[in-house]
Formats: sequence, C-alpha cells, structure tokens
Amino acid sequence: MRTFWERVKHTLLFELVLLLLSTPIVALVLNKSFSHTGMLSIGISAAAMICNGLYNYAFDKILISLNRPLYPRSFYFRCFHSILFELCLLTITLPIVMWWLELPFLQALALDISFALFVPVYALIFNWIYDLVFPPPELLCPTRN
Repeated sequence: MRTFWERVKHTLLFELVLLLLSTPIVALVLNKSFSHTGMLSIGISAAAMICNGLYNYAFDKILISLNRPLYPRSFYFRCFHSILFELCLLTITLPIVMWWLELPFLQALALDISFALFVPVYALIFNWIYDLVFPPPELLCPTRN
C-alpha cells in the first residue's frame, strides 16, 4: 500500500501533467491566451482535488450508513462512482468555465464534457506510466507466504 506522502506526490504529478497537457490545447481551441486558460486550469485543478477528497469521503460515509461494504467494488460500481464524481465536478466547474471564458451554456457544457471524457483516458495512461516509474512497495519487496 502506498503511503500518504506517495499519494500526495501522485496527485500533484497527475494534476501538473494534466495542466501542462490541457492548458495549451484549450487556449488553442478557444483562441484564448495561455495565461487566461492557465489560470482557469489551475482553479479547476484545485477544485477537482478538493472535490475528489470530499466526494470520496462522503461516498464512503454513505455506503457505511447503508451498511454496504466499502470493498470490493465491482467494475460497474466503480463506473457508477466515477460518473457520479464527474457529474458532481461538472456542477461546480460549469458556471466557472462559463464566467471565466465568457462562453454560452452549451459551449461551456461541451468543453466540460470533452474534458470529462479526456481525463479517464489520461488517468489510465498516467497511472500505468506512474506505476512503472514509481512501482508500489509490494512489487519492490513482496511479502512471503
């Protein structure tokens, strides 16, 4: 199991690489300045990290209150969990995107949905590479039976 500080490193690297990838693309697609889209990206990144922590804490608390086990989680349950998180984040980021980029609702919604579809693919690739570069302790020193 990874330590708390390893999780912090993972989260910060995840968000930093995502910022470096997405900010120039959004700036180019929307014909906005890099600094303008960069500030928005940093704000959304911070909101996503805070929302993720609160969401996962609340989600687990709700499961416990319903006497449901936290683990194991099926593939479909993980999909439900992920989609619900993206909807939660969308409700927070959509008004910010509309205001900051001065976009109408449908255009901001399309941008937010595009990003919500991109992030899981990015997460899959990032986490795969991350585990190769920083293998979990179990792989470095497996326990003996």
